[in-house]
This record gives sequence, C-alpha cells and structure tokens, in this order.
Amino acid sequence: MLFHNDARIVEISFSLWEGKGKKNQITSLINPETQIPPMYTRINGIDDKMVKNAPTFSEFWKEHGEHFQNKVVIAHNLSFDLGMINRELMRQESPPLGNPGIDTVPVLKSLLPREKSHKLSNLASALGVSHETKHRAKDDVLALEEVLSIAMARPIESLLGELAVTFSLWGGASSHRYFRDSVMWCQRTESPLDIVITEKNEDEGLALIRKRIERPVCSSKRVGEFEDLPKLPWLWKDIQKVVIK
Repeated sequence: MLFHNDARIVEISFSLWEGKGKKNQITSLINPETQIPPMYTRINGIDDKMVKNAPTFSEFWKEHGEHFQNKVVIAHNLSFDLGMINRELMRQESPPLGNPGIDTVPVLKSLLPREKSHKLSNLASALGVSHETKHRAKDDVLALEEVLSIAMARPIESLLGELAVTFSLWGGASSHRYFRDSVMWCQRTESPLDIVITEKNEDEGLALIRKRIERPVCSSKRVGEFEDLPKLPWLWKDIQKVVIK
C-alpha cells in the first residue's frame, strides 16, 4: 500500500489510567528509519543522533501496542495523534485503530469558553500549569492531564465509565482523520467495517447500535464531506467505535 503522508513518529508518550488513578506512564523516542528534517528538530528538539538507538515504531508497538486494546484514548487534537499512529500501523500492513476517543480540544473549549486560545501551551500558561518543554511527548501528556483536571474540577480517573461515554461521542466522522484511515483500510483490503453509533430514543435516551458496512467507501479527501451525505448517511452519525473485521 502507498501512503502520501511521509510524516513519521519520533517520540511517543502515554499514560494508563484506572479507577484508582494513574497506573503507568510509558515514554520512548522512536527511530523513524529516515532522516529527521531540520524544521521538525527546531520544533521539538529531537535530532537523528537522539533516535539512532531508539526502537522503531514496529518494535515499540510489539511491546506496548496491547495497552491500546479496548481503551478510550484521550488526546488534545485526537485525530492528529491517532492518525499518526494509524499511518505507522498501515505502513507495516496492520489495520488501524478504531478506539473510542475523547478529543480534549472541544471539551476544553466548552469548559473554558473565556480563553482566547485553546492550544495546550496557552491553556497551561493561563491555568498556571508547568509546560516548559513544549512539543515533547511526555511533557505534553503531563500538561494535558493537569489542564483537564483543573478544567473539569475533578480527577482524570473520573472520566472512566459513563462520563467517558458522554465525552467520546465523535459528533460525526468528518472531523476525525483516523476514522477515515479505517475506511481506507477496509476499502483497499475489501474488508467489512463495523461501527457502533449512538441514536436517540424518545423512551430510553441514547442507545448504542452496531451496524456493519459491507463495502465502506471513501469517496472524498475527507470522510464525511457534504457531497458524501446521500450515499453514506451513516458517516454523519455519532460514531463511538470502529471495528475492522
């Protein structure tokens, strides 16, 4: 398979949370197996020497990829972060992730409407959260955890359970690049796609419904474009999870 996006991951960090709080923090530089352009080194400070002996994405994923299974993923600009992971997975001919996820950008816009900018660094500064090493994976994760906790006025682990379900409504697939990755994969491998969508029921409120798409189609540059609506009305549902068969 050919992919036009040549951007590669050079560092990964994620936290594992459970009901009692943070369980673990995993951080690693990643060898992209290609030269890092100077413009990116100027942004994150990571150069070729730093990643020379680091694991490749494939090596990292073999050891840690299981942590993503059956998990709700929380990220600031979720579609970008999981989109990058999915590009790497598809490069090694593995199916992309379809996890339910919470994008903290719209969440924090709702919780902090008076802030002029909802970039992570600006929110951290406004809330007095330390975020000195910007664009480094671990520091970004730690800053987001603190910003989100302050904005919600409750600990991060409170996002587990019913609240996570509420926040993880995608609000339509058009804004989530990594969902497009799933459609592209199924289209190229001729695989069916199962989606879990939410539908409103007058008597019971929100209900979760699983629907199979036998021949998913990506007919535009971004899944969910208005031109796709007549042919692909399911794209405009509140999609909670994607399962590739």
